[in-house]
Amino acid sequence: MTRPLFRPLQFWQSALMTLPDTAFFELMRSVLGNIKTPFNKQRLLGDLSAFLARPGIQETITAFLDDGDRRIIAAIATLGEPVSGELESFFSGEYSYADLHSILLNLEERLVVYRFREDGLFRIALNPRLEPVLAPIAAGRSVLFSPVPETEEPASSGGGEKSGPLDGRSLAALFSFFLSGKSRKKIFDECGKLFPDLDIDTIAGGLVSLGILEQDDDRYKVDGKRLSAFKDLSPLCRLEYLAAGAALYLQSLAPNPLPGYVHRSLLKNTVRLIHRLFTLIGTPSSPARLYRKPVLVKCSEVLRREEAGSWGLTGELPQTKVIIKALQAAGLVIPSGDYAAAVWPDGETPPPGTPAVSAGRVIAMDSPFSFVLYPGISFADALDLSLFCTIEETGTAIRFSISRASVVQGFNRGLGAGFLWALLEKCSGGRAGDALKWNLEDWEKRYREVALYRGVVLTLGGERMYLAENGPLAKNVRKVLAPGVFLLDVSSREEAAEVLRAAGVDILAEPAGEIHAAGGQDAVFPETQSEAGRQDASAGAPGSFFFSGKTESDGPGTAGAAAPYNGEKAERLKEKFRAYLESDGCRCSREERTELSARIERRLVVSESQLQDISIRYEKLEARSLDYAGKTAIAKQAIVQGSLLEVNWPSGGAGEKVLGTPETLEKKAGEMVLVLRPRDGRTENVRIPLGQISLLRRIKKSIFGE
Repeated sequence: MTRPLFRPLQFWQSALMTLPDTAFFELMRSVLGNIKTPFNKQRLLGDLSAFLARPGIQETITAFLDDGDRRIIAAIATLGEPVSGELESFFSGEYSYADLHSILLNLEERLVVYRFREDGLFRIALNPRLEPVLAPIAAGRSVLFSPVPETEEPASSGGGEKSGPLDGRSLAALFSFFLSGKSRKKIFDECGKLFPDLDIDTIAGGLVSLGILEQDDDRYKVDGKRLSAFKDLSPLCRLEYLAAGAALYLQSLAPNPLPGYVHRSLLKNTVRLIHRLFTLIGTPSSPARLYRKPVLVKCSEVLRREEAGSWGLTGELPQTKVIIKALQAAGLVIPSGDYAAAVWPDGETPPPGTPAVSAGRVIAMDSPFSFVLYPGISFADALDLSLFCTIEETGTAIRFSISRASVVQGFNRGLGAGFLWALLEKCSGGRAGDALKWNLEDWEKRYREVALYRGVVLTLGGERMYLAENGPLAKNVRKVLAPGVFLLDVSSREEAAEVLRAAGVDILAEPAGEIHAAGGQDAVFPETQSEAGRQDASAGAPGSFFFSGKTESDGPGTAGAAAPYNGEKAERLKEKFRAYLESDGCRCSREERTELSARIERRLVVSESQLQDISIRYEKLEARSLDYAGKTAIAKQAIVQGSLLEVNWPSGGAGEKVLGTPETLEKKAGEMVLVLRPRDGRTENVRIPLGQISLLRRIKKSIFGE
């Protein structure tokens, strides 16, 4: 259900009309001063509305909205009239319950937000009378997802191990294992040694979800068409698809998995969610943006809610914790202690300033049969190299070696010696040795002379025809199907291969179908967005955040973004009200002066008229250390009203704090003991002698009765 950002003015007035009479008239007196009898609620609501509509009043209200207030306003707009539990979940890890509750109650008292009951729940909404003030703030949702400012970044947050996203070199090296035909266990064991920082299981599961890999018994098969389409993607889009596949794989392992099959719309929705999330938190102009982990969770939840249509529910999308873990597996998000960095992947344009790379070289031949891959090599070239090479080293340098066995694997995948040589010449800048070329051509010649097909059918050619006439192979020929084509009397390909090796064959062709398929047949993996579009979407990050086709700057009822909070201006306004309170023009009792002073500090006073002709009730909300009578009175009042209490007391040289509901005051050994039911999940009540409490604060309840 799409909820309006602002309800009609009459809706807000109706919500105020539902207040109990005591709360209603106390609210009116606090804003309008003494009210005349007989009371007329409709007239009072009209007066209140007119008061809030004054330009000077709205200017003061705007000046008093600090950064914390703005975050709550933006969250209410983003969540769409949430219940308080949704806000608690949204700000989990950032605000304690007491802090969030205090900010909300303060905003209610200042008439910035209000609550209304719907289906038995109290929802929180923005005051439509203050739309000119609140609309720009509500549209500025990036305040909810801001990275850690550079001035506040920790020197070393700890816990970060991986260096960044999977670049073309690392991803191609991984594919060399998946293409090897080795058992899954052996692949994972070898990859674990060469790639200790990668979550190989999640990456492999993601590729299976994308249909690029297929698990056949305990081995992987590669879909050449899908791999070719994956190869053609841009670096960011490729990793977004990998993260989406990983998320679907991880969700399949969760207690409430998604459907057992990955249908096209599910993959499409997951990729779109990941793309929206990463292009919000990442930007090429700032390669590594540091966030507090709860901020990333919030950001993912908001986008997920928009895609799935329900806050906190699974829907047909992976859960938020799964999305974050999938981004980590792809290296787009790197955890580091209490923080996480969103790292934009390097492009496939060679980094500037490297002479060898700028000259067109993307590999360095460090021996006649091995080479090192330079950063900046395209995934397409790195993958093609991996099809006939063996990975030897990873880390700062990624090194491949070329052997007879690895080249034969390339021949089995449909590659020819001419293609291999041309690729090596191009990538090395013409520095591959002639000895390597001669070996490639010789291995291909010998490869063409002996071929083993399923069935089991053997083909012989050239100088190897003699093998069918004598030696260990001759007795295994069941039938000659055609010149050079023989049906063997063996039970398996493995047995035939053993016979051929016994006959002295050291190069054996076992074609398995071409992996090196031509790209661009179908849009198997369509680009999430054009390169230019991605640049545009992220250029203003975190300011550019797309909601229902709108950016933050085009929020309803505003021509631009809200001006930032000016603490000095707010303090000047408070000082003006403090000065008036101490002047002869303000005539009030000592208790009234104390209460008015507290109201100024809580930003409830927005006009000097609220300090004149006042009639307010003094309310003591906290008591400290030696104020035993005050602590007793506050505790008794909280027990009667069912209010929460925040209790602070020294313990073991440090301070302890607990928030809970007071049960009773017990008298023990001549001292009053407060019995509190904690709100932090503890099952047993806390008992604290009043004399030991350093601060006792009553948390007010909402004026709307929640």
